[in-house]
Amino acid sequence: MANAEDNQWQDALNAIDLSAIESLKKLKLEQDVNNERLKAMEDLKAQVANAVYLRVREDYQKRQQALDEQSRPLKQAARDQYARLRTLLERFEADHEAIKLDQQELELRHKLGEFDDKEFAKRVKSIESAVKDKADARTRAEELKARFLEAFHAESELEADPRTSPGIKVDASKVDSASTQQFKVLTPADLADARTSEVPKVGGNEPPGRTQVMPMINIPDPAPAAAGAATQIFRPARLIPQNPEAGKQTYPLTLKPIALGAAAGNDVRIGGPGVDPKHAQIAATMSGFTITDSNTKHGTRVNAEKIRERQLQHDDVIQIGAARFVFREG
Repeated sequence: MANAEDNQWQDALNAIDLSAIESLKKLKLEQDVNNERLKAMEDLKAQVANAVYLRVREDYQKRQQALDEQSRPLKQAARDQYARLRTLLERFEADHEAIKLDQQELELRHKLGEFDDKEFAKRVKSIESAVKDKADARTRAEELKARFLEAFHAESELEADPRTSPGIKVDASKVDSASTQQFKVLTPADLADARTSEVPKVGGNEPPGRTQVMPMINIPDPAPAAAGAATQIFRPARLIPQNPEAGKQTYPLTLKPIALGAAAGNDVRIGGPGVDPKHAQIAATMSGFTITDSNTKHGTRVNAEKIRERQLQHDDVIQIGAARFVFREG
């Protein structure tokens, strides 16, 4: 039986607005037909007078522009709803992964003799019920995703947001909190120029979501950049809760380090046994995100392995106390 939290996510799925999709599908069909005719005209160009060719082509181009104008607000409405759907999909995937880990843990404890076969069967039944609930929710979300894709030529078009800088992919669920940022690895000559020029301010009156160019100054003796690696793209990431002990909030990871622990001043506050007041920190480096344990008594685990410091990889599972999070890039 689904619990209150499952019902909440199901309600959120039901609230996804698909009203723009059917209109977009009709417009997409018209656009495809119009484009095919424009392409076919090139093969027939030699068979008609140039004036006729130009007149007909202009008519089709104007029609294409009109269709683009009609579809633009509908596409943006669909993108906004799809961003909500992606957030739900990520949560369902994280829940599904958490349950699989719970199932493996249960099997291990049974093999270690913590409980008998009867108790094991009882617990397995409970987990299997939860697995079905999560699988049903994820299937429903995937069905909704397929309906969105029918109205677009590619998923990349659906994910692209024209309100952000072109060429930068934005996690739609984090548009309000984590922008993609770009910084350049400066050469010694660049550093010399930077010392004698004014450093541009970041975060002043720049529009939200705009790519920020951040000159990295005061770096002693930088090594020459490898060929093809002069510019590096910083990709934001996030921590997705996996179980009730981790809470419900997804935490964006940006250039600012975040602190995890039991104390109120932490960016990610975690309660329960086995959690120190200042337990760990996640910080961005040139090679990605690194988690560092603060020499705690019970430690920090990544993929069930106790670590002192570890560079995080996509889909790593972080455990502090009883709380588990999934690290996701992009």
